[in-house]
Amino acid sequence: MVLELISAYRIWIIVLIVLAVCWPIAQSLRHKNLHPFAAYLLFVSVLGLVSALVFWSLLFVGSALVGPAGMEGAGPAAIIILLSVVSGFAAARWIVRRPQVRRMPK
Repeated sequence: MVLELISAYRIWIIVLIVLAVCWPIAQSLRHKNLHPFAAYLLFVSVLGLVSALVFWSLLFVGSALVGPAGMEGAGPAAIIILLSVVSGFAAARWIVRRPQVRRMPK
């Protein structure tokens, strides 16, 4: 039980560090017309959603192709995490850099 609490605290610390690191990244990538806090919220939201979607998709496809035993180990875990974070970062970068347009509904 104590070991699980320590692990949970480590996860929360890692999440808070990632959120803190995302602020300067979002500010350096944002479009000039986008407000700073909006850029941060867009960046973090898209990064999290796309990374989670790609992570679970790769995990599902990988376990279907090679089986659960083939997905064990540090190699497949590192590849899946790296691919999910890189694709999430690319999507978040694209969203924050594009100009925001406001259109009136018809």
